[in-house]
Amino acid sequence: MAVGVVIASFGERPYLGQLIETCCDLPVVLYTDRDRGYPVSKLHIVPDGSHQGPRGPIRMTNRILAEAADFDPILCLNDDMKIVSPNFLEGFALAERFGVCVPMNPRIYVKYNAMGADAPADPPGTPLYGTACNVSPMFVSRARPGVRVFMEAYVRQLETCQRGTLAFWLASWETGFCPLYLPEQWCLCASNAEYFRGYKKTLQGREYQIEPIMLHWGQAGVREVFDAK
Repeated sequence: MAVGVVIASFGERPYLGQLIETCCDLPVVLYTDRDRGYPVSKLHIVPDGSHQGPRGPIRMTNRILAEAADFDPILCLNDDMKIVSPNFLEGFALAERFGVCVPMNPRIYVKYNAMGADAPADPPGTPLYGTACNVSPMFVSRARPGVRVFMEAYVRQLETCQRGTLAFWLASWETGFCPLYLPEQWCLCASNAEYFRGYKKTLQGREYQIEPIMLHWGQAGVREVFDAK
């Protein structure tokens, strides 16, 4: 199978068109609740009523992206991401080597990620100082050993744990499968946007700007920082 992108989008999502345009050199499959007229390789309309409630679209997105297997390796994206570096393509090679790749979450630890929206009232029965992640972008290659079992466990965890990032950790703990955790710059969130906007390091006598790969553009704090560049 060739590489490709799957995007899930529900409700009024103003940044979807920009994201699809960025991915235009790759086949794109879109799961959505209406035909928005975007030029994609394949369109799946998910009937209204299947993603109700204030967090319903996010829950539906988690489920769809967890089950997506249209390509291998595949890039699964929420619709409020903004790709700002062509180096995002390296994610496919990383997935072919490691199976599953997701960015670290600015909450850092499972303990604090478990305090987010859609998390269960009680913390999970696992160590709480494991790595917290985001699940967009998520690069997956089911051809790698252990990945199918892990992704099936992730889908099962989503049945009772509606917070996708926490369900992801619970599936990893259940199966013993460890994904590759990408640097936070692969999904740069508002809490660290100002810090990372002009992040530089002096290496071997030269100053390098360490650029972000994708921005969580749906967060107002990210737009405020990067629109001001």
